[in-house]
Amino acid sequence: MTDARELFLRNILEEIAVKQKYEDPDIQTSAIPTTGSNFTSQLFYASIKSAGKQDLNVFAKVAVVAEKLREELKATLFDIERHFYTKLTKTYKEIEDEHNISEEHRLVIPKYYGGSDTYLKEVVVLQDLSKHGFITYDRFKSIDWEYASAAVEELAKLHALSIAYWKAYPEDYEEAKKILRRQMMDEDTPVTAMMKHMLNNTILTVREENRAKVEKLCLETFNFEKFKKFYEPTERPVIIHSDFRQSNLMHKIDKDGKVQVVIVDYQTLHPGPATNDLLYFIFTGSDGAFRAKYFDQLIDHYYEHMAAALRRLHLDPEEAFPRDVFDQELKEMMPFGLFIAGMLLPMITIDTADVSKDGGAFENASFETMAEMMGKSNDLSTRRLNEVVDDYVKWGII
Repeated sequence: MTDARELFLRNILEEIAVKQKYEDPDIQTSAIPTTGSNFTSQLFYASIKSAGKQDLNVFAKVAVVAEKLREELKATLFDIERHFYTKLTKTYKEIEDEHNISEEHRLVIPKYYGGSDTYLKEVVVLQDLSKHGFITYDRFKSIDWEYASAAVEELAKLHALSIAYWKAYPEDYEEAKKILRRQMMDEDTPVTAMMKHMLNNTILTVREENRAKVEKLCLETFNFEKFKKFYEPTERPVIIHSDFRQSNLMHKIDKDGKVQVVIVDYQTLHPGPATNDLLYFIFTGSDGAFRAKYFDQLIDHYYEHMAAALRRLHLDPEEAFPRDVFDQELKEMMPFGLFIAGMLLPMITIDTADVSKDGGAFENASFETMAEMMGKSNDLSTRRLNEVVDDYVKWGII
């Protein structure tokens, strides 16, 4: 049965069909079941067909966060993402063109077809990468080196372009910062209470010999002035993804065995520490065995590719983002890795059966209900979190 969201999406697709000159279009939509990768949107695959035209296959996101939660979140959905696809991507391409960046070294960005900014009915319609062989990484498996190295290479391109943007268009960059701003919650909001509740639930899954150490770090970290610094710009301005994990990356393996990664879901883009994205990716996607073998190597790999991307853009890494500044930022940001693992691992590894198939979890639920659902630990999240804690003990961070 077609629901209101799907009907609204069809209206948007009809507008896109007109813009793309698909006459008398046959429009088909198919809802994608919600998993631990997404709670705020209902996802769809869709196709637009017309005689004499190649089928247009798209991927769409329709907002499902209802009004009562919007009031608490003080949030609109997809505004930042639309700005990225309609403005920033054009500027980034101009920068790449100006510096004669080869196709191999360009940031790959899905094509944007359109959408809606109608409140409570926001829609984003993009190229369907799955039709080109791209898939998301299995959220129940640890990342491997081939995938992880390709992902941080793409991340390095994204970060380097933002520095080039700041250097080339400083006034435009300052204006963009007003749109690409992260909504920080006050300490006494329901959202903050929900986050604390989720984190407290997760701490209970830490082995007893380490629990007091984790509690101490979390108490220190959840001082809001300190917590905000994990998201605020450092002395080297970089526009970060801020939700850089497997569910927001599409990948495929080429015939030669090389992994190709495309970053998606830019709705949390904002100026912040480059190491936020890097630690977010590592500690939401890797297990202890991966980190034991590749943690330092992956950090180095990111910086080497960041520096190379800056040089291709005719910027000196030693001036734009020196290694010692990067290393200091990483050291100061390390508590963020444990914090984000504690917050997100239960959600990422949640059993699909615990999530409403139509994304309705955010429509009418209370913050307390959401906290219970999203913070419910399972065997995999418990094991992963304890491996993170073991690393932090071994590294002398806690």
